[in-house]
Amino acid sequence: MTATSISDGRLVTASMLRDLVVCERRPWLDAHGDADARAPVAPFVELLWNGGMAHEEKVLAALAGTVVDLREVARADRFTATLKALKVDADHVLGAELRHGDLLGRPDILSRRDGVWFAGDAKNGTPFMPDGIRPKMEYGAQVWLYAHLLGELGIGDPSRAFIVGGDGEVAWFELDAPAPGGTMSERAAALLARARAIVHGRAGTRGASGALCGLCHWRDVCAVEMEDADDLTLIAGMGRSLRTLIEPLAANRAELAKLDIDRLRSERGERAVPGLGMARLERFRDRALLATTPGAVPYAREPLDLPVYGREWHLDIEADPTAGPLVYLHGIWERTGGPAAWTERFIPFFADGDDGERRAFAEVWALLTSDQATAIYYYSPYERTSYRMLQRRYPEVCAADDVEALFAAPRVVDLYSDVVAPATEWPLPSYGLKAIAKSQGFRWNAADAGGASSIAWYDEWRRTGDPAVLERIIDYNRADVIASAVVLDALRALPVRPVGNRT
Repeated sequence: MTATSISDGRLVTASMLRDLVVCERRPWLDAHGDADARAPVAPFVELLWNGGMAHEEKVLAALAGTVVDLREVARADRFTATLKALKVDADHVLGAELRHGDLLGRPDILSRRDGVWFAGDAKNGTPFMPDGIRPKMEYGAQVWLYAHLLGELGIGDPSRAFIVGGDGEVAWFELDAPAPGGTMSERAAALLARARAIVHGRAGTRGASGALCGLCHWRDVCAVEMEDADDLTLIAGMGRSLRTLIEPLAANRAELAKLDIDRLRSERGERAVPGLGMARLERFRDRALLATTPGAVPYAREPLDLPVYGREWHLDIEADPTAGPLVYLHGIWERTGGPAAWTERFIPFFADGDDGERRAFAEVWALLTSDQATAIYYYSPYERTSYRMLQRRYPEVCAADDVEALFAAPRVVDLYSDVVAPATEWPLPSYGLKAIAKSQGFRWNAADAGGASSIAWYDEWRRTGDPAVLERIIDYNRADVIASAVVLDALRALPVRPVGNRT
């Protein structure tokens, strides 16, 4: 769990390899950036750190066998103490430090099996990708460096390492096992070469705008860099890999906005850009055009099927991923009557801790299924995914088929996945709920309003019971569901511009 966020002199650390998996710019700025330009650590990041440390303590306290604990040893003496500890008759070493050349590793755990030492980390999450099979590379890169150091030092096995996940189970990573894109060892070695080039100033790096940027301490620095470069990743839906595909044709948004798609299609065919279809390229071109056109207005690419119901429920949930995850609030903004004169009210279902989660789920489920003539709107698949999880956790509330039937009903609409993403274009770098609602003049009361802040507030409320903090959580969720209604109204008012019409 322990990580170093700023490079130790000219040393390459495991956390640098982890960061490189996600963003190459952060390690460069950690090594060479102006420390005074760093933004404060986001409260949600601190919450994750605290949750990770608590998980680490729980894991380490439960270890069986003889344990050598070096966590209180001074940093200057830690490496020497580690080498000594590995020679004694122990089963585990905690807080070890491994060094070799320009490499530094601080694994949470070194464990001995059949006389051989292996390296591992405790992570308060799953070690695997959503498919439950592929290991997370950001975790793999870290434990690979630990295992590599054990091998270089001649004191352990460099081919295997382990992660103790949030569920307490041990997952072994076979570092040399064949995999698409190369073994984990091969991929991590490539990251190591890149990290060395960054640390020693031999490699330049570029940021890329993405969902995780708001949690990074270099977020303000990168935001300025992205705008100055008119970077392609400022286009909604375009990440680093897609930017790489498109850059040979257009280096920035201004160039992409001028790209002649018809000519490109006639000259090179539908596969002009390997890995990216022409229809998708055209959508990115249209978004670039909107972004670079002063006064551009959003539009629908086709007529939107959004009938007006006599009653609407706009649904949004808040969940704490560090505690289960625990779904602690279901908020509904109810509108009845019609656009000419809506009658509106906010209906919250709050879970005051683990015991309250079932009650809140049962209450909101009873409401959502009480009237088959009411439309339900939510934004992105998160609500559906969370309700599937809650059903598995509380099968007495409803059956799995009930959840599937509710979200498959025509009256239940994912505004993002069903409407915004496939059928609309906006002059915005993000098509998220907040970005679109703010473009329509809507504002949240809290300057730092966001899902991450809500989770941090909920953690604070659980620790303090402060009613003012609870009201802040409720107010944020209320604003989210009102914003959903604002976005729905905006969608209904969009002009329709057929595909291929750029005027």
